[in-house]
Amino acid sequence: MTAHPLREKGEPIMPTTSRRVGFIGLGRMGDAIAGRLLDAGYDLTVWSRSAGKADALVARGATLGATPEDAIATGTVFSMLSDEKAVRQVFTAERIRSAPEGFVHVNHATVSPAAAREFAANGGGYLSAPVVGRPEAVLAGKLAVLVSGDADARAAVAPMLAAIGRRVWDFGDAVDAAPTAKISVNYLIIHALQALSESVTLLQQAGLDAGRFVDMINDSVFPGVVYRGYGDAIATGTYTPPGFTTTLGLKDLDLALGTAGELGVELPTGPALRDVFATAVEQIGADLDWSSIAEVTRRRSGGGLR
Repeated sequence: MTAHPLREKGEPIMPTTSRRVGFIGLGRMGDAIAGRLLDAGYDLTVWSRSAGKADALVARGATLGATPEDAIATGTVFSMLSDEKAVRQVFTAERIRSAPEGFVHVNHATVSPAAAREFAANGGGYLSAPVVGRPEAVLAGKLAVLVSGDADARAAVAPMLAAIGRRVWDFGDAVDAAPTAKISVNYLIIHALQALSESVTLLQQAGLDAGRFVDMINDSVFPGVVYRGYGDAIATGTYTPPGFTTTLGLKDLDLALGTAGELGVELPTGPALRDVFATAVEQIGADLDWSSIAEVTRRRSGGGLR
């Protein structure tokens, strides 16, 4: 790669006509999103910390990078890493300094608003672009993308974001805006998971058909992917393969509680939810789907895994 000075704040990022794109982080979500870019005709270079995770994409035409630098060398790199610690480990100051001129990093991970500000301050072009949807939504073209950060960078990658999902929600120039919105979305989902857990446990303790109950609420008061997908999982006790693990759910719950603390907002249900998630990670299964928190309520009610 050709080294270049870090982009100064206010220095424009020129729109790119290059079809070269990098992608780092190939879990189930990352693999699905990278596949959308590949299907859209982009020349994709991929890198994963776990050997073998890139094989399917390489078989479809992607180039396997030997190091993160190979993906960064494309000039526009997307990432879906597990948390902000992983982002720091991969996108080091040295790697950013050696990136090509006009470099843009599009971060899909859910990180704290403070971390987003930190990453943006490291130089280059940085965009927050967390997503809403499970891997199945990515494959079906129904993913929602939340984006915020430098206006020129947003314009430069707009066609790529459009290729990833159904709709891009622009939250403006503040790089911490999209992460705050995503954290709020996940906090809503966490409440829905616990509400389903309690309602389904109540139904099953009464000897009623929880599956029929889930059908009913989806046909009336709560239609949608959250109450359908997670409702079915909880009713049947089916938590693999995980769309999003309990460990990651606890991480995002902590992000919500931490953000609330920074903003001086009281979240009355937060401590109770954290107790449920922490118990689920310890006693139910850290790598199960986060809907498995239902088993905490079941066990506390004298039931067990269905």
